[in-house]
Amino acid sequence: MLLPNEVAGRPAFDLLVKEVVREMTALSGQKSTEIRRVFVAEALYDAAADALLARLAKATVDNPRNEKVRMGALVNRTQLAALKQGLAHLSAQAEVLHDGRDALIDADAVIACCVSPTLLGKRDAAGSDSADRGHDTGVFGPVATLVPYRETKHALALVRRGEGSLVTSLYGSDAGTLIATALEPADSHDRVHVISPDMAALQTRYANVMPQSLHGGPDRAGGGEVPGGLHALNFYHRRSAVQADTEVLAHLHPSAAL
Repeated sequence: MLLPNEVAGRPAFDLLVKEVVREMTALSGQKSTEIRRVFVAEALYDAAADALLARLAKATVDNPRNEKVRMGALVNRTQLAALKQGLAHLSAQAEVLHDGRDALIDADAVIACCVSPTLLGKRDAAGSDSADRGHDTGVFGPVATLVPYRETKHALALVRRGEGSLVTSLYGSDAGTLIATALEPADSHDRVHVISPDMAALQTRYANVMPQSLHGGPDRAGGGEVPGGLHALNFYHRRSAVQADTEVLAHLHPSAAL
């Protein structure tokens, strides 16, 4: 989500565009933290669409052994079929801004699982309200939908329609607005990733999960925790609770009496 007080061509705007394209193309978009919805103010819709399309047009998809190729194939033909089915479902309620159908360079189209990044769009804020498929359905691949909003309250309401996500990112340049906005979607997301120009070079990226973090949002995004990092080790440990007086517990471990 790009905050409403930002304008095209400024650092926060450019950072969002760069990150969306990077996440759509990395691992061919087949990861749980892939960016599915991109929220911008209605007045910035066209500028954001143009900037995203300019970068997506450079994503050559084909046989990764070819030095001209910048993005590889999906996992298999089954995934390709599922992606096409999902795209048909989403595009019934959205405009296709970048269709992702490019001629292959040297891969065999009969057996290849190649698909270019596909960007969809709602065009106006009223469409963001009426179309439910972009909020309800996530395609496991390089597919994202550009969603315009009227004001911050409207944007946050649209964000919540995702019914729980692993991560959401906020892009802006005003520290006070960023932190005030960050607290709002926190209860429906595992992680809120706040990006400002000052920390752009230090950020861990949208999809980079820190090992000490919980990984799993509420509701359909993992039910609160998806095993990852240090939490994955719980499967290999035996855990038990010892109940006793604090004086007794203090002999077990000083911190146990706290």
